[in-house]
Amino acid sequence: MAEAQAQRLAVLKIDRTARPRRKLLRRWPLWVGLAVVLALVVGMAVVGRAPGVRVAEVREARPGEQQTELSAAGYVSSRRRSVIAPQVAGRLVEVAVDEGDAVEKGQVLARLDDRDARVMAARSRAEVRAASQRLAAARATATRARNDLGRAEQLARAQVVTRASLEEAQAMASASSAEEQAAAAQLEAAREAARAADLQLSHTVVRAPFAGTVVRKLADEGAVLAPAAIEQENIGGIVELVDLGALEVEAEVSEEQLPRLELGQPALVFLDAYPDQAFVAKVRSVRPAIDRSKATADVNVAFEEIPPGVLPDMGARVAFLKEAVPAEALAKQDAALRVPASAVVQNGGESVVWVVQDGKVKRQPVRVAEKVGDEVALAQGPEPGTQVVVAPNGSLRPGRKVKVRPEGG
Repeated sequence: MAEAQAQRLAVLKIDRTARPRRKLLRRWPLWVGLAVVLALVVGMAVVGRAPGVRVAEVREARPGEQQTELSAAGYVSSRRRSVIAPQVAGRLVEVAVDEGDAVEKGQVLARLDDRDARVMAARSRAEVRAASQRLAAARATATRARNDLGRAEQLARAQVVTRASLEEAQAMASASSAEEQAAAAQLEAAREAARAADLQLSHTVVRAPFAGTVVRKLADEGAVLAPAAIEQENIGGIVELVDLGALEVEAEVSEEQLPRLELGQPALVFLDAYPDQAFVAKVRSVRPAIDRSKATADVNVAFEEIPPGVLPDMGARVAFLKEAVPAEALAKQDAALRVPASAVVQNGGESVVWVVQDGKVKRQPVRVAEKVGDEVALAQGPEPGTQVVVAPNGSLRPGRKVKVRPEGG
């Protein structure tokens, strides 16, 4: 009886170990659905993200590229360029020129307060006059003493005067002669002092040491200036003067490239201000010193004819040539267009580049003329300045958005 009752109770007992399993079985479609949605979201984010690309600009080939031995960057300088400062200290009372003025050699640039210098010059001239009078008096005394000595010698020969009187006359003549010489020396010293005072007075007028153009005005009236500065540039300067007729390009060339250059070697200069023009030049000199910090030497390149509008400190690039380029060749390009060789890829049997425009890429066919170094010359392709993708990968599709990476990125 008890056993039968226990069996009936066992049937009514709930099996709690099976309950969680039934719940998990009921929820598995929900977990699968969430995983699918998450995968779709991640996939769409990856697909929709704009890939980063490196770009280069299509450029026109410069004249003389085929003959270029090496190239170097530099800037326009002048063989004659100076900060003009006074030779004496003083207060500036006049600046007679302004920036941009052309001046001749010896032209007055500025004047200093000359009142003290004029006083010193007048005093020196007065001392010259005084010394001249002293010399005249000494000469008169010396002349009288010499005459007295002559009479004393005659009287001594006639035994009219004593030996002592003769010796006294000789002493007076010798002393007066010495005084005459001293007065003459004092006059000469006074004259030299007067010349020095006049020179100091002339230094209050600052003149141009050479013909040139005023490129900077460094001081105005009222400034108190010291003599020409040695340790710091422009301290005490009034104007900066440049000879625009002696312009050249100073380029930095690495020391291992120097053996490839020689004096008189032909070159072409390309100025940043006039990128579409080439100017004929040649190597004028190589500075006989190496910049230890940069391992470069300065090479001076002289223009064959100084082009109008060129100014000091303009940026420039110099192409050192294997041989001179004829003048008529400067009017045309060696090849129409240049792009990095890695930008040109094969697609469907034709050469193409990927052009970046408005943040999207498009495929554009090109016609390759020849390979030049790490570039290719294009006989047909995008306009100069167009951005093309460098080393494109297979993920690019027409119309896809891209993100341009900076250089080195």
